Amino acid sequence: MNWPTALSLFTALVAAGTVTLHLIGDVRHRQYLKHWGIDAGLFPKTADWILINGYYGVVDRFVAILIAMLGNLHWLAAAAVILGVYVFILLSPASGALGEAPAWLLRQPEWRRRLIRQMLLMAMFVSVVPCALFLLTAFMAVPAALGETAGKSAAENEASEHRKGCQLSMISCVELKHEGEVIATGFVLDSSPSRIAIFDTQAQRGRVLALDNLEVMSNRTPKLKESVAP
Repeated sequence: MNWPTALSLFTALVAAGTVTLHLIGDVRHRQYLKHWGIDAGLFPKTADWILINGYYGVVDRFVAILIAMLGNLHWLAAAAVILGVYVFILLSPASGALGEAPAWLLRQPEWRRRLIRQMLLMAMFVSVVPCALFLLTAFMAVPAALGETAGKSAAENEASEHRKGCQLSMISCVELKHEGEVIATGFVLDSSPSRIAIFDTQAQRGRVLALDNLEVMSNRTPKLKESVAP
């Protein structure tokens, strides 16, 4: 493979990977907010944010798949044995894998053998089209499925923390104040220059508020290191 071909292939892979990450990131964002009953259209994101979100979604799903595989090694071993037996039968001489026609076909007249071959070729051609469409559809659906499961998993993991309340949760709560008065308390789900989405701890549901004249304040003070006297 020469350098121009390799460079073209690399460029195509980068373009395909960028589109895939963008799709996963966008679907993950939408599915995450959908879990809280919030319209993702209220919180548009930049392209680089969506790509980073897609990257984290891919890593999250790969880790989940790896954990699932390690927890089901016996099923993987059974699948390997079944696949090995299938390949063994497929490549055995009795299956015609050596390129020889079956004996029953050789006993047929020439016109019948031609008819059978033509019918088999037409059947293979007709079956290739739906199989190709099925594989293409499945290939296109994988990124969307990864983004959807990643967004749902992220929302469910955060929901378990939200149910603990502001005092016990590892996620920090915020207080939304208007003219010094607290109007809402909850966990930040998303934000934009004009809006903020929170999980309201009192209403126990997602809530979107305009940021006009609102002060967003964390309800936890950072832990500062104590200075050591010389």
